[in-house]
Amino acid sequence: MRTTLWIWICIGVLYGGAMDSSEAKIELGHRLFYDADLSINGTMSCATCHEQKNAFTDGNIAHPGALGHEGKRNVPGLSNIGLFKNLTWANPYVSGLAQQALMPISGTNPIEMGMSGYEDEIAKRLRQNECYQKLFALAFGEEEESINLNNVTQALESFQKTLISNDSLYDQKIKNHQPLPTKEAQEGEKLFFGAAKCNLCHTAPLFSDDDFHHVQLHKLPIDNKTEDNGLFEATGKVKDRGFFRTPSLRNAALTAPYWHDGSAKTLIEAIQQHNLTINHKLSEKEMQKIVAFIQTLNDNSFVTNPKFGKPSNDCTH
Repeated sequence: MRTTLWIWICIGVLYGGAMDSSEAKIELGHRLFYDADLSINGTMSCATCHEQKNAFTDGNIAHPGALGHEGKRNVPGLSNIGLFKNLTWANPYVSGLAQQALMPISGTNPIEMGMSGYEDEIAKRLRQNECYQKLFALAFGEEEESINLNNVTQALESFQKTLISNDSLYDQKIKNHQPLPTKEAQEGEKLFFGAAKCNLCHTAPLFSDDDFHHVQLHKLPIDNKTEDNGLFEATGKVKDRGFFRTPSLRNAALTAPYWHDGSAKTLIEAIQQHNLTINHKLSEKEMQKIVAFIQTLNDNSFVTNPKFGKPSNDCTH
C-alpha cells in the first residue's frame, strides 16, 4: 500500500502538485457522490436525488428507491449541510454526515439505495477502479484495506462539507452594505424579519434554527397520508409526534415542492400552510413580497460551481 501511495504522490507532482489527504477525501467524496455503484443495482447515486441544479434536491414529492420502493419524505436540499447539527427531517440521533450517509445507502425505512446486507459489495466494486485505488490511498493511505464502507462515508462527509452557499443577492447586500435590488424584495425582507416573524424559525444566516417544530403550528395534519409521525418515529416519545426539522430557505426558490411531505408546490403555498394568525395575518401581496425576498437567497454560483457538479473522467488532478 505504501508503494502504491508513493507512486500516486509522484504522479500528483507531475500534474501540478501532490494532493494532500484532506483534498483527496474531498475529491474521493465528490466522485462517490455521483457513483451509482453505491446502489444495489447500479441505478442510483446520491446525486440522483440531490441534483446540483436544484440546489441538491430533485423536484419530486419523494423519490423512489433503486428497487422501486416508495420514497417516504421530500428530498432536502444540501445548502451548507455541514453547518447543521440535525441532518434529517426527523431524527436527532444522527451524528454527523458520515453516519447520515448510511441511511440512504443501507437504510430500510425507506429502502433507497438498497445495500442493506450487501455492504461488502461496495468495496469489491470500488477496488476494481484505478481512480478509486489512487484516491483511497491518498486519503486513507496508512490503513490496510482502505477501500471500505467506513471510509466511503467519511469521504462523502468531506465532500458535503464543501457545499457552502454564501453568495446570494442577500449575502452580497450584507457584504457591500447595500439594499436588495428591488423594492418588493426590500419590503419582503422587512416583513420576514419583522411583523411576519419568519426569522424566528428560519434564522439567518442559515435561515433555519436547526430545530424541530410541531406541525400544529402550521396547517398540516399530524398524521398525513403516509402516516409520518416525524420525530416520534426516532425517539418513541409521544410528545415528539408530528415534529419536523426547520428546512433552510437558502436556495429555497429552487427546491420545490416544500415541506417534509412535498405538499406545497410553490413558495406561496408553503407560506399559506403556516398558521399565519400566530404571527401576523399576511395578505396575498405581503406573501408575494416575502417570496421576492426568499428569491434573493438563491446562489447561482452554488448551483453552477463545477467543483460540486458531476466529476470528469480524468483522475489526474
